[in-house]
Amino acid sequence: MSSRRIVACSLALIACACVAWPDHSYGKARAKSRGGSHLYVLLGLGNNSPGLTDFGSRIGRRGIPTSVHNHGEASALAQQAIAQYKSGQLRTIMIVGHSLGGAAASAMAAELGQAGVPVQLVVMLDPVGGPEVSSNVRRSVNIRPGAGEDHFTVIAAHGREVTNYVLGGKGSGSARSSKRKRHAAR
Repeated sequence: MSSRRIVACSLALIACACVAWPDHSYGKARAKSRGGSHLYVLLGLGNNSPGLTDFGSRIGRRGIPTSVHNHGEASALAQQAIAQYKSGQLRTIMIVGHSLGGAAASAMAAELGQAGVPVQLVVMLDPVGGPEVSSNVRRSVNIRPGAGEDHFTVIAAHGREVTNYVLGGKGSGSARSSKRKRHAAR
């Protein structure tokens, strides 16, 4: 293989890695406002959560500061959110996760709870593990695939419903969603 071809292949791989690895932030300018909100979107294994990055982008364009991350970043994100909450920069925290990201959303909320930080919303799309969330979560939603849906199409099938939860509207009352309202621990 020629050295030009090796260089070209290497550059192509680097470009693909930059595109595939999420660390996207949308609506960042508003994140610094006093007492703002933030939506954390946590992707599943290998960032294979089709449509969830686009979902984060759409929510960011609607005015809610949003960042999309790999599920493995949940603990670091929790620490960042704790610092922002305690400094007054952040007041409303919402977390949406798919698959391992769903499990990470629950773990992130629990870590925030241990620091006394309330979480407005946790949405888990076909999470690995159970639907349990800590008592600092005001509202949790667990969406499992229904008829004609699978582990990956659940995101597209429930995108509008999840958008409504995040934007504060009424969500669907489907049987495969479990909803729980709780008052945040203070």
